Amino acid sequence: MTENNAACEWHPEQSQKETTPATLDLTASFATRELPVEPNRYRLIWGKFCPWATPVAIVLRLLGLEQAVSDGTVQALRRTGLPTDWVYGADDSVKDPVLGTARLSESYQQAAPEFNGRASVPTLVDVTTGKAVNNQSNDLLDEFARYWRQYQTTELDLYPEERANEVAAINQIILTDVTEVPGQILVAQSQAEYDELAQRFFNRLEWADHLLATQPYLVGETLTVPDIRLFVSLVRFDIVYYYQNKLSAHRLVDYPNLWAYAKRLYQIPAFKETTDFTAIKQHFYQVSEAPVTSFDRVVPFGIDEAKWDQVD
Repeated sequence: MTENNAACEWHPEQSQKETTPATLDLTASFATRELPVEPNRYRLIWGKFCPWATPVAIVLRLLGLEQAVSDGTVQALRRTGLPTDWVYGADDSVKDPVLGTARLSESYQQAAPEFNGRASVPTLVDVTTGKAVNNQSNDLLDEFARYWRQYQTTELDLYPEERANEVAAINQIILTDVTEVPGQILVAQSQAEYDELAQRFFNRLEWADHLLATQPYLVGETLTVPDIRLFVSLVRFDIVYYYQNKLSAHRLVDYPNLWAYAKRLYQIPAFKETTDFTAIKQHFYQVSEAPVTSFDRVVPFGIDEAKWDQVD
């Protein structure tokens, strides 16, 4: 399990060293052919709250891969007494309809019975064995865009080979300067470290705002993977990162081109259907089903999501 999707594993205050057995390797990929590209063999488990899992679900929908790869969601709130697991409903009687499991950890235990770590989203499960086979957000995002073309039902190319180097470069820029920064800020050990991270974040947003003044997408005229990655961070900026991560120098609405771009993407069904503002607020603030008894779990008052539908 990488640190990249740590934001969707547990509340920062409960952070601890990973205890997943070293024998549990969830990095098998389509690129290396460890995982065969085979329709109806895999199920993507993700959470509508998670900035690491949601991009993968968006890719499946944009490319029309839902008939080849099914997907299911875990609930946004941790169940009381289960701080290291994701569940599909209020109790264990609620099971994923395809996997027949009540908790995500069960798919990990199918892969390694001794598993005692934290299950994370996204997780790709091989439905023929019930085993979790990959939980690497970055790999799943790129590989569904590149290696499942034969099963696409749309003509969209999110990772065009003739521009692969450019897509990869922009993808890395967004990952490093935007996607990863909120999580890194939460574990900053000094004012200087926080300042450097916040400056990097806002510098990159300013760069993107300037870029989008002259072109519709990050890589010119075509929607590509980096746009998906940036979008999920922009959705969480004003409602989470501005408050919780102290990324408060500006708001998304202060960047006119970036804000217009984000709203335009939101009108695309694949983006809108995978954006759940309630789930995002529940996960990042309320955290679990336990009663709210401390200020850090209170959802900020007055967050307005209706503005996302106000397209100029």
